[in-house]
Amino acid sequence: MADLVVVTGAAGFIGRHVCRALVAQGVRVRALGHGMDAAGAESCGLSGWLDASVDFDALSRLLGTDIPEAVIHCAGSASVAYSYAQPYGDYERSVSTVATVLEHLRVACGNQPRLVLTSSAGVYGDQGEVDLTETSPCSPISPYGFNKRAAEDLSTSYSRFFGAKISIVRLFSVYGEGLRKQLLWDAANKFAREDATFFGTGHELRDWIHVEDAAALLCAAALRPQARFEIFTGGNEQASTGEVLSRFGAMLGSAASPTFTGETHSGNPRRLTTDCSHARRELGWSPAIGLDDGLARYASWFKSLAKA
Repeated sequence: MADLVVVTGAAGFIGRHVCRALVAQGVRVRALGHGMDAAGAESCGLSGWLDASVDFDALSRLLGTDIPEAVIHCAGSASVAYSYAQPYGDYERSVSTVATVLEHLRVACGNQPRLVLTSSAGVYGDQGEVDLTETSPCSPISPYGFNKRAAEDLSTSYSRFFGAKISIVRLFSVYGEGLRKQLLWDAANKFAREDATFFGTGHELRDWIHVEDAAALLCAAALRPQARFEIFTGGNEQASTGEVLSRFGAMLGSAASPTFTGETHSGNPRRLTTDCSHARRELGWSPAIGLDDGLARYASWFKSLAKA
C-alpha cells in the first residue's frame, strides 16, 4: 500500500474523485490546486492541501523533504474550445505544468516517484471506424490534442533520458456527478428549458466512462506494479451522442426529442472509442458503472441542484 501520493489539480472534477478514491484505499494524499478551502480538503480526507498553481516552489512546500510514491497529475486544460480561444493558455496548462512536475521529480525526488499523466483521447484525432489502443498512431486535429500530445512526448523524453517512471492514461469521454461543463451539463440545462437542439450530427460515437471508474484507473496506474513506462486507455461503453442524449433526456423527464444542427467542427472527431484490454490485463482494472446507471446518477444529481 502506498504511503504518500500527490495529486495536482485536486479541486477539479477528476482530481477530487482521485483524491477520494486514494483516501478510501488508505493512502495518505497531499494535493494542490485552486477552488478548495481547508474545510473541503478536510472533508476529502487530505493529509495536506496547498491552494496554488503547479510550480516548483509549490511542490517543494507541499512535500518538504518527503518523497511520494506517485504524483497523479490532474491539472491542465480540459476544453477543445479553450484551446482555440486561448492557445497559449492551453499550452501553459497542458504542457508547462507537466514540465514543472517532471523536473521537480527529477531534481528533488531523484525520479523515485511514478508520474501518472492524465491525458486524453484527443491525441488520436479522427482515425475512422476503429477502436483505438495504446499503440494506435497519434494524429491530433485540435490545439488541445496537440498540447496533450506534447505533454506525453515530454514525459516520454524524461523516461527515456532520465529514467523517470511514467504512466500515461488517455481518458475518453469522462462524465459524472459534479461535472458542470461539456455535453451532458449543457444538455441537462437545455432539457430543463425543453430545448433539445444540439450542435453536430448525433452520430458522433464516443466511449463513455464514469468519473469514478476513471479515478480508479488513475489510482491503479499510480499504485500497481508495472513497467517503467506505460500507456493505458480508459473507456467503458460506446454510444453515439444522439443515443446518449435521448436516454438522458428521458431520465430528466423531458418530453423533447433531441435534434441536431448537422454542423461539424474540424476539431471534433467522428469517432473516439477504445479497447481497454491493456489496462484490464496489466492493472487488474475494470470499470464498474454502466452508461445507463451513470446517466441516471447524473440526472438525479442535476435534479437535486434544481431543488436546492
